[in-house]
Amino acid sequence: MFTKRRTIGAGLTLVALAAAGLVYAAWTTSGSGSGYAKAQSAQQLTTVDVSASTAATLYPGASGDVQIRISNPNSYPVRVTSVTGNGAITADAGHPGCVTTGVTFTNQTGLTLDVAANGTADRTFTGAAQMSNASDNGCQGATFTVPVSLTGGSNAP
Repeated sequence: MFTKRRTIGAGLTLVALAAAGLVYAAWTTSGSGSGYAKAQSAQQLTTVDVSASTAATLYPGASGDVQIRISNPNSYPVRVTSVTGNGAITADAGHPGCVTTGVTFTNQTGLTLDVAANGTADRTFTGAAQMSNASDNGCQGATFTVPVSLTGGSNAP
């Protein structure tokens, strides 16, 4: 009788496990499909006018500093790797007699200038501007606008 009880108990256990397996199997599933993500479009870096804080370091026959503030409107950090001259250098409106500035800009390459997401970064390029003796006398005291192009890329971790 003990063996019969064991057999019945084992049978009931197997029936219970089979029923639980069927219930589990009825509630699990798998599948496949696609998820979607969309990339932002990069916004151009720009420069901000810092002429009011620029020091007077330039005169004929010498090199002077160029100050720049880069604005990053992107939601990710960027690293600027070069700043290159991009057009005619002009004097401020208060110096109309400065027609020939004689000012040139030395391109800055191999940079690692990091700009935070939605942030700005200031940089002074020491000796990046040169003024020749061809500069008009009316250029004395002028602040020069140096148009530049910025090259860089995402610096996200």
